[in-house]
Amino acid sequence: MQKTETNYDELLSALGRQLRPNAIRKLTTLLGNREVISFAAGAPSFDTFPIEELAEISARVIRDRGRVALQYGPTRGQPGLVEAVVSTLQSRGIAAKPSEILITTGSQQGLDLVSRVLLDPGDIVMVELPSYIGGLIALHNAQAEMVGVRQDDRGLVVEELRKKIKGLINEGRRVKCIYTIPNFQNPSGVTLAAERRRELVELAQEFELLIIEDDAYFDLYFTEEASSLVPLAALCPERVIYLGTFSKVLAPGLRTAWVRAPEAISAKLELAKEGADLSSSMLDQAIVIESIRAGLIERRLPELRSFYRVRCNAMLDALDRFAPEGSHWTKPIGGFFILMQLAAELNATDLLPQAIESGVAYVPGESFFVDASGANTLRLAFSKESPEAITDGVERMCRVFQRALAHGAGG
Repeated sequence: MQKTETNYDELLSALGRQLRPNAIRKLTTLLGNREVISFAAGAPSFDTFPIEELAEISARVIRDRGRVALQYGPTRGQPGLVEAVVSTLQSRGIAAKPSEILITTGSQQGLDLVSRVLLDPGDIVMVELPSYIGGLIALHNAQAEMVGVRQDDRGLVVEELRKKIKGLINEGRRVKCIYTIPNFQNPSGVTLAAERRRELVELAQEFELLIIEDDAYFDLYFTEEASSLVPLAALCPERVIYLGTFSKVLAPGLRTAWVRAPEAISAKLELAKEGADLSSSMLDQAIVIESIRAGLIERRLPELRSFYRVRCNAMLDALDRFAPEGSHWTKPIGGFFILMQLAAELNATDLLPQAIESGVAYVPGESFFVDASGANTLRLAFSKESPEAITDGVERMCRVFQRALAHGAGG
């Protein structure tokens, strides 16, 4: 019998055929290469992991609560952790009930569940320019149409958002929701100003839209101004689905995050999660619960803020010293990221191989823009490297950009 080559594309679903890779994940192998100074992956520094404390907590959890922690658990999450999240949200000004909380396997699962539960193919989601690639992938996989809205140094430009929504509605299009990262945005580092937060929730109420508020970096602020910013979910809980995580303040390997949504939506998210994984890791959740009860997270927050503030300042200082003429960059007040914009004739993707050859990596910005713009932008994460390495890496990277300017955009 003659063997024929199987065309697997014909066996895939429409979704399977349209799945696309994450540009950032392609670069994560560089994190393990000590010869490359990596500004690529926005991961917490392993220097911040409380390894000894977590080792003791993990041993205690398995020894004392192993029969529960090593078993399957409730889809919604361990009740003790759900209650802890309710308390966390209350401290942020967000009124929440346990029935509104769903524990997820990282924020990315939350984004995936929310996208699948809310969106039909062709529904329109308004997103920031640029926006987090993981959120864009989740929305893309739900076959939503994404329409970008400009940001400035005060965040999403709400008046432009209003004009675009009105135009789409006049065309008979269905705008379903707005996806936003208001605090220290990934990838831009920009923070949504207080008055625009009020304008945004008023707009959502006016057009009867939902807001997906992705707040992974809430606790990692650098200034008093940033510490007093109110989440959108605190201003209008009935219109906001709020996502948070323990990855940035404890350890991402614990894969523990949450979604807070109006009860009717939270119930549907729980059903969707049953089909995804039955439940998130009970062991991870138990470790997080014990870390909260021991005060580990709360004690570490001042140290974490200082740790990342120092690295952010090192990168800003290095850009001031070495960046080529015609480039600009954001000045974050928290989080992990700076977005750099090069002269218009330069292409950050084309220049990346030269940067890596020089011993430094970044993420080209184009994949964060849903309107095919951003070719001359790049995301710089200051979270991983030491201040000394950041200074060295920025100097190396900017030499590549200077050479490209001197010899034409192709380098």
